[in-house]
Amino acid sequence: MEGVDAELIGKVFEEELAGYECEVALAVGYHHPDDVNSKLPKSPLPKEEVLQVL
Repeated sequence: MEGVDAELIGKVFEEELAGYECEVALAVGYHHPDDVNSKLPKSPLPKEEVLQVL
């Protein structure tokens, strides 16, 4: 997820992370009924354009 400050997350959730580092962030939520974008069709990118195997 773009714009994630892993260092800040590490500080804020230091106790919960128990020494682990934040490497991945996942946005979870729901559509708001007034969100005009929620009614638009979705067009996900192919996984080859999104994921990178190291």
